[in-house]
Amino acid sequence: CGTVQTAQMPTADELSEFYSIAYRKKYKNISQPKPKHIYRAGKMAAERLQKMKPFMQPGSSLLDVGAGGGEFTYLATANGLKASGIDPNIGYLEFGRDEYQVSLEVKDLTDISKKEKFDTITLFHVLEHLAEPRNVIEKMYEILNHGGHLVIEVPNLESKRTSPTNHFFAAHLAYYTSLSLTALLEEYFEIELLENSEILFVVAKKLSKPATKKWSRVNAKSVELGSQRLKNKALPEYLKNGGLFRAFKAIPKYFDEKQGSEGLQPKDILDKVNNSFPT
Repeated sequence: CGTVQTAQMPTADELSEFYSIAYRKKYKNISQPKPKHIYRAGKMAAERLQKMKPFMQPGSSLLDVGAGGGEFTYLATANGLKASGIDPNIGYLEFGRDEYQVSLEVKDLTDISKKEKFDTITLFHVLEHLAEPRNVIEKMYEILNHGGHLVIEVPNLESKRTSPTNHFFAAHLAYYTSLSLTALLEEYFEIELLENSEILFVVAKKLSKPATKKWSRVNAKSVELGSQRLKNKALPEYLKNGGLFRAFKAIPKYFDEKQGSEGLQPKDILDKVNNSFPT
């Protein structure tokens, strides 16, 4: 199908232990978000909500899988959605629950009952961490309401402007191109929006029934693209496509995050971000 996966896949128990205990501390070196992290996550959440607006109705239910500190769940609630979130890591989740008073549970995908139903499910930078993506997509199909939407954001193997050192690291088990992500979804979903930039952002509508023809558009082209990108996504390509100037671009971002978060409480930071976006 063209999906690139790590050669030595961890077991389900190893993954569960890693994400519930070690993940945040290993990659963020903290167990709770700093103000600048809240501001950063809030801006990303607001941008994602803007993209999703055409596909959601006010008051509809939303489940954010991998909710982290709850910034997206809070902003979704503030924008009229019945939002809840789940995450296997208790540290960030407890912080979000205490600070934002939103529905956040320490829960794994396998813990969600098929009887639970949602209008929208979001997986922002979650799918690349999961060992069995097809099973995940099937589960999402089962717990979405008729005509519901699945929203996915993952690192883009096609991007020439993202650092390979940030793209390839231990927590990522799978690497997607636009073709392989389409292949993964097309049995159960119709893609209504696909943004192919430095990331892959997809809004997909649940089919009335699973497609009878599996992997219809995925063939040699997808495998060829995945193989080509795996070979070419390296430091020389990144530097050639602007990587040398990346550090300079981070300077305005630093001051923006400082100005947007300094001296503010977590909820106030998110309210400030929310008010800066058009309704």
